[in-house]
Amino acid sequence: MKRTILLITLPLIVFACSKQTQYDISGNIKNMNKVPVTLQKTQDGEWSTVDSAQVEFGEFSFQGKLKHPQMMRLVVGQNQGKIKFFAENADISIKAKKDSLSSAQVKGSQVHRKYKDFQGQLKDFNHKLEKARQAYQKAHKKEDEKAMEQAGKRYRKISEDRRAFVKEYVGKNGDSYLAPYLTRKYLMTFLKYKQLDSLYSNFTPKVKKTKYARSLKERRDVLKRTQIGKEYIDFTLPDTSGQAVSLSDHVGDGYVLLDFWAAWCGPCRKENPNLVDAYQKYHDQGFEIVGVSLDKSKKAWVNAIHQDNITWPQVSDLQYWDNKASNKYGIVSIPSNFLINKEGKIVDKNLRGEKLEEKLKEIYASQ
Repeated sequence: MKRTILLITLPLIVFACSKQTQYDISGNIKNMNKVPVTLQKTQDGEWSTVDSAQVEFGEFSFQGKLKHPQMMRLVVGQNQGKIKFFAENADISIKAKKDSLSSAQVKGSQVHRKYKDFQGQLKDFNHKLEKARQAYQKAHKKEDEKAMEQAGKRYRKISEDRRAFVKEYVGKNGDSYLAPYLTRKYLMTFLKYKQLDSLYSNFTPKVKKTKYARSLKERRDVLKRTQIGKEYIDFTLPDTSGQAVSLSDHVGDGYVLLDFWAAWCGPCRKENPNLVDAYQKYHDQGFEIVGVSLDKSKKAWVNAIHQDNITWPQVSDLQYWDNKASNKYGIVSIPSNFLINKEGKIVDKNLRGEKLEEKLKEIYASQ
C-alpha cells in the first residue's frame, strides 16, 4: 500500500519542481478600457511586435515562451506610453496607472528585479550626468566657452566613472542574464578587444547562449580580426560614379589609410584638412587613402567631397550604419581608420591629427 502511494505522489513532486516553460503576463492599468496594447521585443536592433491584446476594464494578458530572459516592452494605445521590463518564463504581474506607465510595478521576474536594483545603483551617476548636461546647455546659451569646456569635461569624467562601475558589476556577475545586456547597453562601443574578450569569457555557459551574449561574441570576433598585425579585410563598394571599387585594388603598392567618415559627422569634417595635408605631402611617395562614407544621401556625400577638397578614392553603399565595409571592420563610431602596409597587414589604427603625421613621417623618413 505504501509503495502504491509513493508511486502516485512521485509524478506530482516532479511536476511541482519542474521549471516553468512559458511566461504568463497579467497586466492591470487602472482606469483604462478598450485600449490596444502590444508586446514587443528587439529584433536586429529594432522593436518588433510579438503579440497584441486589448485592455478590458484595466486587465490584459499575454502568454508565450522565451529561450532566454530578455528585455521586452508593452506599447499602450496610440502614444499613451510604454512599459519596459525584463521578461522570463514565469508568472509576471504588471500594475500601472494610465498617466504614469513608465513607473509601472513589475513582479514575478527575478531578472527584472535585479535590473531594477542595478538601475537604482546608477541613479547617482545619472543625476550628476543630467546636471552636467544642463550646465553645458546653460553655458552654450550664454556662449561661455570656458564654462562649456568645464561642463563637458565634468560630463566625460562622470561617464567614465559610470562605465567603470558597470564594468565592475558585469565582471562580478558573469552568471547573470543581465551581464551581456548591460555590456551591450553601456560598454560595447568603448571596449577594446582584450577588454571585451575578458568580460565575455567570464560569462557562464547558460549566459553565453543568450542573444545579447551572441552579439557580443560577434563584436569580439570582428575586433579580433581587425587587430594590429592582422590581414586587412577586402570589400567592394561603388564610388561616386557607381563604379565598383575594391580595397584590394589599392593594397600592395604602398601604405593605405582606410578612412571611415560621413558628411554629417562633424569630427570627421574637422579631421579632413589633416588628411588633405597628409595626402598632398606623402601621396607621391606611395601613400594612398581610401575613404568609406557612412552617408545616406549621395548629394550630401558628393558635396562634402568637393567642399573638403578630397581627391583620394571614395566609396559608399549609402546605407548609413549598415554600410557593408564598416560592418566588416566593426565600426561603431567615426571618424575611424586603419593603416595597411603593402603586405596587407594592419599596422596601426585611429590615427588622427598629429598622430597621423608622426606615423607617416616615421614611415617615409626611412625610405
